[in-house]
Amino acid sequence: MNPYLLIVSCLGQVAILEWISPWGIGLAGSLGACVVFCLFAFTRLRWGAHLDMYLAMLGWGGLGMLLPTLVSGSTCHQHFDWAHFGSMSIGMWVFALVPIWREARCLEAARATGSDWNLLLLDALGMQIGMGLAHLPLLWLPMGDVRVEWLAHALMLSGMGLGMMSAQWLNGEWERQDIAAMG
Repeated sequence: MNPYLLIVSCLGQVAILEWISPWGIGLAGSLGACVVFCLFAFTRLRWGAHLDMYLAMLGWGGLGMLLPTLVSGSTCHQHFDWAHFGSMSIGMWVFALVPIWREARCLEAARATGSDWNLLLLDALGMQIGMGLAHLPLLWLPMGDVRVEWLAHALMLSGMGLGMMSAQWLNGEWERQDIAAMG
């Protein structure tokens, strides 16, 4: 997984969010998050194998979630409906599936045992549930505020990651691959 391309995908998200709803604090915070993302991207081989999937989903998947905005002019962050959620999810998978399938070390290991599709589908289900649950706090936020776009995207990415972690934990993959690799 090319860390430079991952960083471009991360910075692409920041650029789209700044274009959709300019907010200096959101821009500064997102650039700080990109620095942390860069650290993980450049040191990914020192971490657990599933980090590749997290990086691809947070980078390419996050960019894919925002790209339908460029076509439709609105996001599911402005008001939740299934059409927006569907276009966001499709964009995420279109952009992230190829890098994950080709380069994620966890899928490479799962391919050796024949469980690659199981792992991918379990993570996908966890991600979608996590992103759906991440929409719940948005019900209480004032729509139309520029900060909502930034917060909503951060919630989507957080929900995606937590959903994947939950799916891995339920499958027992997290303990075997990621925790053991860190300790």
